[in-house]
Amino acid sequence: MALKKFPRRIFRDTITLYAPAGFSRYQQPQNVTQYKISNVHVQADNDTVKTADNTEVRLKGKCWIYPPYSTPMIDVEALQEQVQAAGGVLTCTIANKAGKSSGPYTVLSVNGYPDDFDNLHHIMLELV
Repeated sequence: MALKKFPRRIFRDTITLYAPAGFSRYQQPQNVTQYKISNVHVQADNDTVKTADNTEVRLKGKCWIYPPYSTPMIDVEALQEQVQAAGGVLTCTIANKAGKSSGPYTVLSVNGYPDDFDNLHHIMLELV
């Protein structure tokens, strides 16, 4: 079964990734580079965890970067590895089509998904 194309109409958001190159001795990010990717799709993916004593809501999200629509294409997996090697985490903010922004979010994971021909189909970022 071949992977279908995502509909163009859902890719309306913009993500700005913040990648620090290092940290000060007080753990403040240094030399932060911004990468802006247009035409991405962000969707809420919240969890509710109930225990006997408490109910906790974990606010999470997922961001899809799709090569046919998202520009520019950045190797986000390599970027995350670079930031982790520097001892930090990749963070981001999201702006929707109306210009309303939210964040900052921490990028928990970056996963590339191949199509049937082993080419990159899309990238999914898990945000918290």
